[in-house]
Amino acid sequence: MDSTYLSRLVHPLSKAPLVYDAPSGRLSSPGSNDTFEIKEQVPVLLAKALDGALMHTDLHHGQGSAFQYKAHYQEDAVTYDYFKETENPTEREEHNRLHQYILAEIPKTADWVLDAGCGGGWLAQALNGSGKHVISMDISDINPVKAIKNVPYATHFGLVADAFELPLKEGSIDCIIASEIIEHVPDPKRFLESLFSAVKPGGKVIITTPYNERIQYSLCVHCNKLTPHNAHLHSFTEFSILKSLPAAARNPRTTIFNNKILVRLGLQRMFKFIPLPIWKLKERAANFLTGNRAYRLMLVFEK
Repeated sequence: MDSTYLSRLVHPLSKAPLVYDAPSGRLSSPGSNDTFEIKEQVPVLLAKALDGALMHTDLHHGQGSAFQYKAHYQEDAVTYDYFKETENPTEREEHNRLHQYILAEIPKTADWVLDAGCGGGWLAQALNGSGKHVISMDISDINPVKAIKNVPYATHFGLVADAFELPLKEGSIDCIIASEIIEHVPDPKRFLESLFSAVKPGGKVIITTPYNERIQYSLCVHCNKLTPHNAHLHSFTEFSILKSLPAAARNPRTTIFNNKILVRLGLQRMFKFIPLPIWKLKERAANFLTGNRAYRLMLVFEK
């Protein structure tokens, strides 16, 4: 196992260093009986138990239910193929612009980059050849394993982990991206604090989420309880998301982008070759004229 990667991994709960045992092909933590599987080159560093405080969101409190989120997102990756590109060209271009906004925020000097909630591994693909060390992390063991297979290069690593029990040494990552994840998590503030702990001083955290989303619900055919579409538990504006910031976060800023009118009229797709800095000027004007009718919100902050 790569020693520079291993040096950044810790026990998800105790935060003790991990040791690779070659004969068993597992990771262990000295002083405990815990061992962790390495599945097809990807460490699976998940604690078995769930923190009770994370199982009861406002939605679940109101319905007298519990959120088994680890099991939910494992099944989610079985059901949905995050590696399959959408066939809708307008939607595809909206995703491309989303990725461009994120990539433009990653510091050129960032060496270790964590993709928290890697989905189809687009970030590893985009950073292939950059020389950066990229960690494709997901709570499901399906997506990181598939990402490593699909985008194999020497500085691309996979990790199965829970962002609330992040098995990374404090201050070991230069830049963390969590794209379209925060709306799914039980506790956004605790989520950001966990990511923040892994960032080096001077490092950056980049968050994207649907902007001012009106969450819709359906009655689940299995449990007869209201279920939010796409498992979105939260909706954020440029003001509300700042309430979840870690107290020590520096230089926070928000950006509203992917204007709905431009997307729906197909103008984003029509002018997809316009460089991002020029497109941003057009987007700001469109947001001003339409009262910030946009699909995406970005939060960027530093340590």
